[in-house]
Amino acid sequence: MTRVPLARYPGMNRFVLDWLGGDARFLPRRTPIAARRRDVAPALVDALRTSNAHWGLSVAEPLARWASQPTLTFVAGQQVGFAGGPLYTLAKLATLVKMKRDAEAHGTPATAFFWLATEDHDFDEVATLNVPVAALPRTKDVNRQRDLVCMRAARTAEPRAAVGSLPVPDPLIEQLLSLFGLPRPHWLRAGITFRDSFAELVAQLFGDEVILVDALLPELRRAGAPLFAQLHARNDEIQRALHERGEALAQAGYAEQVVARDGDVYTLLFDLDAHGNRVPAMPGQQPERTSTSALTRPLLQDSVLQPDVFIGGPAEVAYYAQISTLHELLDIAMPRIALRGHALVAPKRVARAIERYGLDAESLFRAPDALLAEREPEGVAKIRELASDAKRDLFARIDAIRELALPADHSLAGSIQRSVGHLDYHFNKLAERAIKGLVRKDRERYAATRELVATLFPDGHVQDRVVSWFAYWQEHGAQLVERMVEEIEPDADVFKVVEV
Repeated sequence: MTRVPLARYPGMNRFVLDWLGGDARFLPRRTPIAARRRDVAPALVDALRTSNAHWGLSVAEPLARWASQPTLTFVAGQQVGFAGGPLYTLAKLATLVKMKRDAEAHGTPATAFFWLATEDHDFDEVATLNVPVAALPRTKDVNRQRDLVCMRAARTAEPRAAVGSLPVPDPLIEQLLSLFGLPRPHWLRAGITFRDSFAELVAQLFGDEVILVDALLPELRRAGAPLFAQLHARNDEIQRALHERGEALAQAGYAEQVVARDGDVYTLLFDLDAHGNRVPAMPGQQPERTSTSALTRPLLQDSVLQPDVFIGGPAEVAYYAQISTLHELLDIAMPRIALRGHALVAPKRVARAIERYGLDAESLFRAPDALLAEREPEGVAKIRELASDAKRDLFARIDAIRELALPADHSLAGSIQRSVGHLDYHFNKLAERAIKGLVRKDRERYAATRELVATLFPDGHVQDRVVSWFAYWQEHGAQLVERMVEEIEPDADVFKVVEV
């Protein structure tokens, strides 16, 4: 298992790195938490129980406990990507489950919610899946000059349509089943929506440990009605607060995660039309037809679910830095913010190349050709230099012996010369063998590094951002899930390479 500073992770958000290092100017760090009781609408509890039962989850007991007794509440969330989306979705779920289990191990009742971002409109994101070529049988006819096989579906819905309620396109399902040679599973049955497909797949991974929350659940929207009313009524105050925070972030050298439209107005809410498309919000709309923006989704979540800890990726942590002043303005308790664990996955044979060949963190995200070009000539030259120096020193000693011995016994001349010839031959053979060994080792290193880079940095992308975890789950099953939960480090300034 390899641990690497998160600062070495390509493209890591600089604000997040500073925040992890203790800079709490814009966002508190590790605020105290304790189990507490919540005032929850019974209709919301019933709706959550019913929706989870639809996905095969029996969560009546944990929901009742959450609604009536003190518990620690953890929340994470993600778009409802096809076949579970990229690896970081599994990393979020693993972080969520690990934090819940850790709390329970210390005797604290805990509840874990996973927010299904069904109101999101980015169809291309949820309908794209990247599968590692190395995870596919050699018999599959795929482009093996690339590290990834990309599956995607063409958009058929309106560009602003909420994706959660859209059916998963049959061509996308057929591509996946054909690639892996699978029978059609229940979570990919004909006509199933992205929401239900994702939820039923996640239910297979973690069972009743995680309560799933549909962002478009009508009862959830009704519970958010007071927030929606405040967002409309206090729009000017909110806009000023966001502009002030944006200026403060800019002065500190950070970029806003969400920028104002035309540099002036931040989008807070949308209305959903009869076709599920997001349109500009108007006051007085029914809460069931109201959709949040990236900035106000955390406010809805925090006001309705009242979490003690929110687990998010770097972008979500940066959202909270942008909106943290709104919690006080709107009288919403802000949860402790925790960064999801960062983990990359590699087969044991591939992962162990890191230690075997002494590869550093940068080597994980570089072209292996550059690594070999740097190391091989330098090593060969060094061996030749050492062999030449050793021969020169030894032959100088032999000459000294010759000068002392020959005047006493001239018959030694032939023996000394033959010995010199043998030594010269064996020095040359030693250097030759050492160079062959080095080249062979560098070739092995190259092959291992090439495979490692193809696994962890495929086609120039960090694995967890783009690669489907489904491919690894097909090979390793429950072991993948448990290894992720076991090895994930919540809210840490490192990332791991997890061996499976």
